[in-house]
Amino acid sequence: MADSFERKDNYYAESMTIDEIRKIDGIPNDVEVVGYVIHLPDKDEFVGKIKKSSGMLTIAYVAAPHYAKVYKNHKSAIKDAKLIIKHKLMVCALLESSNQYVIHSLWSNH
Repeated sequence: MADSFERKDNYYAESMTIDEIRKIDGIPNDVEVVGYVIHLPDKDEFVGKIKKSSGMLTIAYVAAPHYAKVYKNHKSAIKDAKLIIKHKLMVCALLESSNQYVIHSLWSNH
């Protein structure tokens, strides 16, 4: 697993496809890929909204993944996550089955 991590901008990122995530986590093919979210593991919260304007950064946090801001690709999520320096956080793939959400970490600032 250590070989799949690369050091970039003092952050760690795991290069992995959704199919590889499915295989590692044992996630069935009928589980839908929703997108990517920013997760704060220490508080078990997610970024719900992030707004950048005239030198200010406003962030709203939510308690559940279905309220989280969902990014279409991991690069956009990582770009926003790098703006948040106050918390330990992870960018995760978000998958949804008929009865639960599953997240898999792809990037971390710690």
